[in-house]
Amino acid sequence: MQNKCVYFDGLSALAHPCSLHIEEDALIILLTEHNNARLVFDKLSIANVHLNVNHLTIKIGEYPHKVIEAQGDDVTACYQQLSNYGFTNAITPVFTTYIVPKVIAIVALFVGLCVVGFFVVLPWAAEKAATLIPIKAEIQLGNSLAASFTESEMVNDSATLCANAFVKQLNTGSQYPIHITVIQSSEINAFALPGGNIVVYTGIINKMKTHQEFAALLGHEISHVNYQHSLKNICRTLSSSLFIGVLLGDVSGISAGILQQANEFKQLNYSRELETQADEQGLQLMVTNKISPKGMIDLLTLLQQEASDMPEVMKYFSTHPQTEDRINNIKLKPSAKLVFAPKPALQHSFEKLQSTISNEQIK
Repeated sequence: MQNKCVYFDGLSALAHPCSLHIEEDALIILLTEHNNARLVFDKLSIANVHLNVNHLTIKIGEYPHKVIEAQGDDVTACYQQLSNYGFTNAITPVFTTYIVPKVIAIVALFVGLCVVGFFVVLPWAAEKAATLIPIKAEIQLGNSLAASFTESEMVNDSATLCANAFVKQLNTGSQYPIHITVIQSSEINAFALPGGNIVVYTGIINKMKTHQEFAALLGHEISHVNYQHSLKNICRTLSSSLFIGVLLGDVSGISAGILQQANEFKQLNYSRELETQADEQGLQLMVTNKISPKGMIDLLTLLQQEASDMPEVMKYFSTHPQTEDRINNIKLKPSAKLVFAPKPALQHSFEKLQSTISNEQIK
C-alpha cells in the first residue's frame, strides 16, 4: 500500500518506514530506509488486526509483538483483504468493538437517567417543593379549585352552613381556615382541597348514624389538609407540566392546568402511607375533642359496606384503598379504646345537618 506505513520490530521503539503488500498467504514488508529490505510473515503468524476509522494496526507473533501501523484512505481495503485470511476472532475493527458499544451504553445510560429524572426524581422534587409554598398562596389555590369545582356541581347551601357550624365546634389545631362545602349528590364521597377546603357529598352524610362518624370523616380530611397531602399530589401529578411550563415561561398555562384538575379531586388517590397518617391524625383529633374514637371505626366499616353494596357508584371508599387494613390499624391504637360521653351540641348540629339534607331532597 502507498499510504503512510511503519514497522516496529518489537525490540525497540524505532519506527521503520515501509510499504505493505498483502499476498494470498503472507504479508510482505519492504523497509524503505533499508533499500526495500524484504520481510515476509506467514498469515498464521498474525496475532491481531484492528481498524479504527483510517488507522490499521497489525500485530505479528508472540509478545513482544512485531507491529505494522498504516494510515490512509485505502486501509479499509487492506483490512478487507486481511479478513479473507479467516481470522474472524482476531480481525475486529476497534471502532465497532469498543467505541460503538460504549457510545450505545452512554446513550442508554443518559436516556435512562432522563426517564428516571422525569418520572421519579421530578415528581419527588415537586412534592418536596410543595412544602415551600406559602400558606397564603396555598389557600388562594384551594379557593380557586373549590370555585372551579362547584361551578359544575349542586351545592346545598343550607347543609353547607350546618356543616360549617359543626366544624366550628371542633378544635382542629389547623393553621388553615377549614371550610366545608356540601354537594347534593348520592355519591358516597368526600375529599380535601389544599388550604382548608373540604368537599362532602350528601350521600355519605345520609348513611351516617352519629355525630362521631361525621367528626371522624372531618378529622380524616382535615388531616389531609394539615399535612398538605392534596397539594403534594397536585405537584406530583402536574410535575411534568409544571416543569415544561416553567421552561416556556407559560405561567397562565400552569394555572389553567392546575384548575383543570379540580374535578379530579373527587377521585384523588393517596398512598397507603398518607391514608394511614390521615386516619391516625383524624383519630387523634377526635380524642383531643373528647369524641368517641369508635366513630372512626364505624365510618370505615360504613365505607367498606357501601363499597360492596353499590359497586357501580363512585364512592369515597374507592379513593381510600385497603379499608380492612385501615380498620384493623385503628383498632390496634390504644386511643381507640377510650370512651367519651356523647356531645349533645355536636349531635344536635349533626341531626340538623341531616334534616336540612332531607328537606332539600323533598323539594
